[in-house]
Amino acid sequence: MPRTTRSESSSSSRRSRSPLSEHESSSERTNEYRVHIAELKPGVQENDIRKMFQRYGTLLDVWVASASCFAFVVFKYKEDAQKAIDQMDGRSYGDNRLKVTWARPRTRHRSNRHDPNMRCYKCGQRGHFSRECDGQMLDGRGPRRREVDFGRYPPSNYDRFPRSRSPQPLPPPTYFRHGMPMYPAFTRRYDPYLDGYFPPPERSGGHEYRFRERGTRLTPPSASARYNRRMSASIESSAIADFFKQKSIFITGATGFIGKQLVEKLVRSCPDIENIYLLVRPKRGHDVTERVKELVSGTLFNHARSVHPNFEQKIIPMQGDILDPNFGLSSADETTLIENCHVIFHSAATVRFHEPLRLAVQMNVASVKKLLALCHKLKKIQSIVHVSTAYANCNRSDVAEMIYPPPIHPSKLLDASEWMDDQVFDTITKKIINDRPNTYTFTKALAEYVISQESKDLPLAIIRPSIVGSSWREPMPGWIDNYNGPSGMIVATGKGMFRIMFGNSTAVADIVPVDVCVNMMIAIAWHTAMKQPKDIPVYHCCSWHAGALTWGKITEIGLRHLDTICMENAITFPNLTFTSNRFRYFYLRLFQEVFPAFVLDCAMRIAGRKPMFLKLCDRIYKSVRTLDFFTSHSWSFPNDNSLGLQQEMNDTDQKIFNFDLKDMDWDQYWFHYCLGAKQYILREDLAHMPKCQKRNQR
Repeated sequence: MPRTTRSESSSSSRRSRSPLSEHESSSERTNEYRVHIAELKPGVQENDIRKMFQRYGTLLDVWVASASCFAFVVFKYKEDAQKAIDQMDGRSYGDNRLKVTWARPRTRHRSNRHDPNMRCYKCGQRGHFSRECDGQMLDGRGPRRREVDFGRYPPSNYDRFPRSRSPQPLPPPTYFRHGMPMYPAFTRRYDPYLDGYFPPPERSGGHEYRFRERGTRLTPPSASARYNRRMSASIESSAIADFFKQKSIFITGATGFIGKQLVEKLVRSCPDIENIYLLVRPKRGHDVTERVKELVSGTLFNHARSVHPNFEQKIIPMQGDILDPNFGLSSADETTLIENCHVIFHSAATVRFHEPLRLAVQMNVASVKKLLALCHKLKKIQSIVHVSTAYANCNRSDVAEMIYPPPIHPSKLLDASEWMDDQVFDTITKKIINDRPNTYTFTKALAEYVISQESKDLPLAIIRPSIVGSSWREPMPGWIDNYNGPSGMIVATGKGMFRIMFGNSTAVADIVPVDVCVNMMIAIAWHTAMKQPKDIPVYHCCSWHAGALTWGKITEIGLRHLDTICMENAITFPNLTFTSNRFRYFYLRLFQEVFPAFVLDCAMRIAGRKPMFLKLCDRIYKSVRTLDFFTSHSWSFPNDNSLGLQQEMNDTDQKIFNFDLKDMDWDQYWFHYCLGAKQYILREDLAHMPKCQKRNQR
């Protein structure tokens, strides 16, 4: 047996290790996976930690620091440890929010100095290890530390001045307000023009930079000047922005979800557009001018208004309706389009899944025929973009970027809608749509076929977005203005009214942000005008190729965020269960949704108030049932044309009109989605969130 020297034995005995670090090294350990829990409330006990984590798997050991500020748990299986981290990280515990991560070894730096972020096992203070702590506070300066000889320099300057006498490179700049760099006084003056940080005078918007003696600092200009200076180089070299210069655009469906975002993006990123004509119909006693003013005065246009204050002058409303002949346009408006229109975006349609077939055919199919007839009259038309849906051919599991023939010719259905009785038409609806789940997807497929037959030589392209969700980045994260699809699920779940969902939790939820969809629409319009393709190109705007989440994972992430982003006046804490068993679905719905709603209505009757919860519960049920088909199946949407379009764009356009989801952080996206539902749909004050959180913790 080899002998051990006294110095070796004494040095090994001096090593300070936590109780859970007495195990073998990571290469020698088997079936032991250690998890670190931080930000615990004072007074937490070992049994509390054990009860909290034992539901995720077999625990080998639990250890809590003396100061009760953090703890370690050791799992037998790695999968259980990972599940505990995913579920518990960020959870509220008392007044704190837990930080649950993989434990890392406590090592020293080569300079033998302390890591200031580590805590002592005994007292919980930062800046020293437990072996250097005597548990007492000396002169108010904290625990006693071992003296360290830093040589000729004091500790505060030990890292600043290297021991080498050779010339050293300049240190990186520190950052002050507004993100402007400023070097310390002992370095040379920072020249923004020489170093390329600030634009040259001809691109500075007339703003003068002022400098100080002890450094260089920029006095920030106005928001408009900052934005124009930052974007000027990009817009000047943007092929898409150059294409839209002095162009007139006609948009249908501009008051819809996608249409609003499209108008905002055009006026913000293509400021040299000549005019934007919007097809708008009077509604609820408001004429088209009032509706457009209400549109552009909303929160969505705040950013565009700050950088281009006069953009409203370019937006011109045209009164009309897609159900009327020739869109109901006046002769003057039609002449204006014939003489001036260059690009058309057609996004007007009914998005109700179970719209009566007659109305769905008129709005989604007949309107396309009217649009094509109008386009054939236009003298300057260069590009037409039709907004369809990726689920137009949802009867196929693999949907290619092509137009499929429909089960019935659109002309026959259009003729029948003119003379057939409503009752007969509704009776034969199921036989007509056949294997499609609703009239929306069926009529969208018919519209694509009409385009393929009647577009002739028109420069036309089709975009097929999947489920369109809140904005990702532009103009602000999480913007949403409707209850359709996931938005209604978030609101109903946050309010505690929606707790059971029918579907397959492993099915892919193909949700694409609305700003991604709009960016692709604008890029398609540019590409169609430049290339003038002979065949009608179809572009899939989907997320399944970019790591889209399953419905089960989205539910897990959403519930975690809804614990933080609490809805006001919620009847109970948020929870949602997925099931693919019909009997279990109706059983759980009866006891988790219907029965509580009945009890609440009885309480309201006793209080002399009008009951509302059963009616609301029924509305949620009917709305959610339309999603059963989409939450129970998965599709693959190849996007070769979309990838090819991206390759045709230069680097500047790929940044300004980005529709690449490879950098998408889905967890962050769903956080902003939940926050946007609270802020923009329910219009709740975010300042009330702490009060709602305390209520949920009860």
